[in-house]
Amino acid sequence: MKKITLLIILLGISIGYSQSFPLDFSDPLDLMTGYDGCNVTIVDDAGDMVAQVVGGGQLYDTAQLDLAQNLNLADDANNTITFRIKPAAGTTSGNHLLKFEGGVGGPATVELPFTTSGTTWQTISLDFGSGLGNYSKVVFFTDFNNYETDTYWVDDFAGGTNVAPPPPLPTPSGPAPVPTADPSTVVSMYSESYPNTYQYSFGTGSDVDLDSGTGVNNALKLNFAVAGFGAGYTETDVTSAQFVHFDYWTSDATTFGLYLISNSPVMEYVYRLPEQEAIVLNTWKSVTIPMSYFTNLGFNPTTWFQYKFDVVAATAGTVYFDNIYFTSAALDADNFDVQNLQMYPNPATTALNFKSNETIHQIKVLNQLGQVILVNTINDNQFSINVDGLQKGQYFVTLQSDNNLITKIFIKN
Repeated sequence: MKKITLLIILLGISIGYSQSFPLDFSDPLDLMTGYDGCNVTIVDDAGDMVAQVVGGGQLYDTAQLDLAQNLNLADDANNTITFRIKPAAGTTSGNHLLKFEGGVGGPATVELPFTTSGTTWQTISLDFGSGLGNYSKVVFFTDFNNYETDTYWVDDFAGGTNVAPPPPLPTPSGPAPVPTADPSTVVSMYSESYPNTYQYSFGTGSDVDLDSGTGVNNALKLNFAVAGFGAGYTETDVTSAQFVHFDYWTSDATTFGLYLISNSPVMEYVYRLPEQEAIVLNTWKSVTIPMSYFTNLGFNPTTWFQYKFDVVAATAGTVYFDNIYFTSAALDADNFDVQNLQMYPNPATTALNFKSNETIHQIKVLNQLGQVILVNTINDNQFSINVDGLQKGQYFVTLQSDNNLITKIFIKN
C-alpha cells in the first residue's frame, strides 16, 4: 500500500551508519539524529568538538545513533559505559536515560537511568550488568518521561567492545501473492489491492517496496525487537466478515500475534503464532482465521476500530506483512452451497462435527504445509471426526460429495 503516515516514514528511515565506540564527536559521522523534536548538532567547546542535544519537550524525545560495529555488552567485566554531560541551564529534574537497541545474543534492548545537576561538566558511569548481548544502536533520552527541556552537551562515550554486526537478514524475493477476494466482500487494513481507510497508526513500522520493476508493491516491515505496529479506523461493524486474513514473510521470527481491538470498552483479542499455528520461514505464508475464533474469545465485531501486530515482550524477529483484511466471502470450492454444510464447533478441541444435505464420501485434514494428516471414508451426511490428537493450530478440511469438493478451515485448540 502507499505510505501509511509520516510517522512511519520517519521511523523507517535509516539514520545512516556512524562511527563505533568510543564516540568523541570529532568525526561528522558521529552526529546523532534527534526524534520527537530533539535537535542534535556538533559544536566547538573551546577546541573540543561535542554533541549539543536540545531537548524536544516531549516525554520520550531522543538522540539516536546507529553504530558501524555493534557494541558488545556481554562481558560483565567490561560493560560499564562512561560519558560526559553538561546541562546548559540545569533547571530540569535532571532525570535521563541511556538505552541500547538491536540486541543480538541477549535482550533486544537494555537501558539505565541517570541524573544530572548543575551546569558543569559531569562524568556519568553506568554499569549495565550481566546477561546482555551486543547492540547496534545507542539512544539518549533527555529529561526522560517528562516534558521538561534543556540544552545538553555530551562527549566521550566509552566502554564495551566493538564487534562485527551480524550479516543482514534475508529479504523476500518478491511481493506477497495478489489476493483474489472480491473487493465488495473486503474491509481492508493494509493492501495494494483494496482501499485502506486508516486514520492513524501507532508503533514502529516501515513500508518496503518489493516490486523489482517500476511498479510499487509495498509490504509492512516490522522489527519486533524494537516495537509492534498497529493502525486505527472509524469504528466499523465487521459482523458480516467470516474471516480475517494476512500474509507474512520472515526468516527469523519465533513469535508474533495479530490483535483485533474492539471499542467501548477497548478490548484486545489475539491470534498468536506459534501457539495457534507454526511459523513458516523464508516464504510468503497466508493465514486465514475464522472470525469465530475471535468472537469466541469475546471480541465484539460491531465496534472494531483497531488492529495491531505485536509480541508479549521485545523479541528479535523481523516480519513483512501484506494483504491484511476482513472478508465476508466464504473460502469454499465452486458449486457447493455453503449453507448445506455445517461444521462445528470451530475452534475445536476433541471432536469436529459435520452435518450436510449431501452425502459426504471422504474427508481429509491437511496442515498448513498442505500435507494430508488424516483421511476418513464417510458415506454419510452427519458425522464427527476425532481431532484430539492434533497439535494446536490452523488446518484445512476437504469434503468430497458426489459431484462437489468443499474446503473449510478450522482451528484446533
